[in-house]
Amino acid sequence: MKKRLGILLIPVVAAGLVIGCGGDDDPVEPTPPAVTPPPNLSGTYDLQSLTGVVTGNRPIGPPIAVGTFTLMQNSASGDTATGSMSLSLTVTDPRDGSVTEIADQGTFTVRTDGSWEQTGQQQQALGTYTLAGNVLTVIVTEPAAAVSTTVWQRQ
Repeated sequence: MKKRLGILLIPVVAAGLVIGCGGDDDPVEPTPPAVTPPPNLSGTYDLQSLTGVVTGNRPIGPPIAVGTFTLMQNSASGDTATGSMSLSLTVTDPRDGSVTEIADQGTFTVRTDGSWEQTGQQQQALGTYTLAGNVLTVIVTEPAAAVSTTVWQRQ
């Protein structure tokens, strides 16, 4: 009798195990990795060098070109961060001492892929950026008249 009861219970226990395991009705999805936000660029930067159309594609810096670049970054959302910016540049022509002043303020957007967007009162610009320690490099690739590379040192 005990043998028969044992033999009858085997299919019932096996069926219970199969049903209890659940099968593929509720697969567990792996958690996607967290998105790394762009670096926080907030701060005031001093111009180290400027190369571009306005300089004849020759690098210039202090004392010929001096300036500050102030960025106030909002918190990042995913791989993108935005913020406000202000820019002040003074370039003195060594040939005749004439002074060109450039001032702008507006917003910027950066992404973890290194892309840079700037919308100011004077101009809009697209390009790339890198931050190495306290040195920020912004390479403007559009528009053609503003193509430049600026290197800034965070104060």
